[in-house]
Amino acid sequence: MSTHIPNLDVCIGETNQKYTKDLLRLARHKLTMRSTDRRSFIKVVGGTTIAGALAGCMGNEGGNGNGNGNGNGNGNGNGNASGNGNGNGNGNGDGNASGNGNGNGNGNGNASGNGNGNDTDNQTSNESGSGSGESRQIGISQHQAGGSWITAFFDSGTIYAESQGYQLETFIHEADAATQISQVRQMINQEYDGIVLVPYNESLNDVIVEAEEAGIPVFTANQDATTEAVKSFTAFGNENAGQICGEQMYEALTNQKPDVDTYRVLNVRGDFISSSNARTDGFLSVMESQDDVEIVNTIQTDWTQSDAQSKVQTWLNGNDTPHGVYSSNMTSGLGTFQALEDQGLAVPKGEDDHIVVTQLDGGPDVNPKILDGYIDAAVDQPVTFYIPLAIKQMEAYWENGDDAIPEIDSELTEDDYSFEPTEHQNGTLWSEPTWAPAQVVEKDGHPYVQTSGITLTEDNADEPYLWGNIWG
Repeated sequence: MSTHIPNLDVCIGETNQKYTKDLLRLARHKLTMRSTDRRSFIKVVGGTTIAGALAGCMGNEGGNGNGNGNGNGNGNGNGNASGNGNGNGNGNGDGNASGNGNGNGNGNGNASGNGNGNDTDNQTSNESGSGSGESRQIGISQHQAGGSWITAFFDSGTIYAESQGYQLETFIHEADAATQISQVRQMINQEYDGIVLVPYNESLNDVIVEAEEAGIPVFTANQDATTEAVKSFTAFGNENAGQICGEQMYEALTNQKPDVDTYRVLNVRGDFISSSNARTDGFLSVMESQDDVEIVNTIQTDWTQSDAQSKVQTWLNGNDTPHGVYSSNMTSGLGTFQALEDQGLAVPKGEDDHIVVTQLDGGPDVNPKILDGYIDAAVDQPVTFYIPLAIKQMEAYWENGDDAIPEIDSELTEDDYSFEPTEHQNGTLWSEPTWAPAQVVEKDGHPYVQTSGITLTEDNADEPYLWGNIWG
């Protein structure tokens, strides 16, 4: 996922690895370093090394001494490089740095770098980038790795970023907020162009503000932060998804068991975090509006399959069989199904003993159970669009600033953000705009791009555009 200049490490030397990124940015006219960074950089690396690396390592990227560097062309390192150990170094580099189009860029000019002494830098430049002349770096931090949902989340983002010529670096903190804060600070210090964040909790708010103050836009996806410093948040509507599961539950109960006076429903929820609360509240709002439905119990799990299986099985051993069961995420749903199966209660619909099952999330192990009639319905997330949508908004922000951020109380459609269908593993990414339409609402002082969800039934659970079938 990273892109490096060939032989750059050799040009700079192994002892100067921490300056590699700065030299890369200088060479590409990508970012202007802070003056303190430039002083340290020149002191350690030396003017000769800088000029030699720029001339010798940048085979296809040239820039002349006056600050004009046209992106895609043939670059010859024919400049004069002189580096003096001590003295005063003045670096006045006023000019326009453009990363546009095609052409020949020759590395001609005089490069002088004085290793020790006073460094005065008055470098001003206007940056623009189009085509392949500019490579931006985006970081994403997520609280866990592994599992099919997380894999789909990361991989689809990486595929889209690479298709646009960006570097997407992923950071995992394994449910440790302090580690995630450190990761974001690392991205700030290394001057990433943008951050897609899945914040672990509200303790990330301050470092998001730090990123904003450093001029680095932060877009959240899947989970949000409670600070207006977030440019926008992208995810489906958790409460609405819970409501749809409730509607699917009630419809299936009344159609399949019309002679029952009171439907007994078991609610299996996750931890008391915002997304879990919203999914539970949405489901319960539908159930509680029906006079013939009783929520017989709510079982709290940690959203893992093993915890749900153990707790649901314990409850089933000591209580009457429910008519319906709802689970608020994929893994707890699979654990619930396993508990039903262990008790001999997993029966496909159409049979008298069938227990109506609805849940949040499809997946490689969920979709086949829907097709076989064991799970009546699931509301799936358009997870393969989350990071790509965040990057689309980031691209617009790079071009036009805050004016390009989706407006609150507006609606986004597939015409606003389109994606090229891409073959991947067992299906086709982005062949159907399942995220659209999206309602843009206000949340914690910033826009929330609330995407649509996908209601899965036996009629569509085998579609090749579903993430659970692509990674299945």
